[in-house]
Amino acid sequence: MKRKRINIMTSSDETYAKLIPVQLYSIADNLVSHPLNYEVHFYFFYSRVSDETIDCINKYCNELGIIFNKILIEDAALYEELATKGGVISKSGSWPYEAYFTLECHKYLPVDIDRIIYIDAADVLILGDISDYYFGDFESCSLIVTAIRYKSDGVGGLKPMERDDLSNDEHRLAILRGIFNSGSFVINLEKMRQENMSIYDYIALKDALVEIYPDKDEIYFGDQGLIAAALVGDIKYFDYPTTINLWYQPYNFCIWFFDRASEVCGGNPWYIPRILHFAGGIKPWLFNYENEKNLKPGQWPFYKIYNLYANQVSNTL
Repeated sequence: MKRKRINIMTSSDETYAKLIPVQLYSIADNLVSHPLNYEVHFYFFYSRVSDETIDCINKYCNELGIIFNKILIEDAALYEELATKGGVISKSGSWPYEAYFTLECHKYLPVDIDRIIYIDAADVLILGDISDYYFGDFESCSLIVTAIRYKSDGVGGLKPMERDDLSNDEHRLAILRGIFNSGSFVINLEKMRQENMSIYDYIALKDALVEIYPDKDEIYFGDQGLIAAALVGDIKYFDYPTTINLWYQPYNFCIWFFDRASEVCGGNPWYIPRILHFAGGIKPWLFNYENEKNLKPGQWPFYKIYNLYANQVSNTL
């Protein structure tokens, strides 16, 4: 029987690329291995990663049974331009421009694949079957995402942001912060090719936003803010309207969930996280027992999972 195929992509610079093997191990352990036995194709977008690191990722994919594909972006100048208004991700600096490579991924990926899931390099792990998310119905939208922002429907409920909301100052600022978390999202490649949106469309959007906010250094919150502004109204919130809850994040479970978990759900999620995102807080590769005291209740088991995977990788490579 033919194996079901899952396409996964990420993008990074040299620093994060060296951390990708832990992520790959989680993919193999939870998607390739029995009983799920998916055929996983891993697409790595890059522009400034050494051949040595690329070879390491390729060899490790082969060992894990993952099909590796490298996609070199030779001219990244326009992506660098977009990153100038994308703000600061942490004290260490701004988002690397590689975070914006998803914008035109449909032009570089094979034409015979109609969807792909993007995951942030290094700080996202796959912890279980992601088929509900990956094979979800796009409902004619360009993306399937984990919602982080709704708006009032005017009658006491919530609904997704719409295209017209860009003309409202308050809503526009909310959209530019991001209506979904970009740690993971599923891309409708077939529709993106039909729409033929290019990097120049994003540059035009950035320029239009600069006219609105001429004095702001940070106009949008990294890639998620820019993509949200470009595609608002064309984005499917996962499980909406069955579930309208910003804390429902099975396929993009952000570790900052526990910052307010005691207030919203008694301290723990009521679902099984399938995609884990170490968004904010302490990155797992920087974690040690000295800073364990800085973790919130509930976070430690997820750092332990990362450490277990990291140990497996170090014993293999």
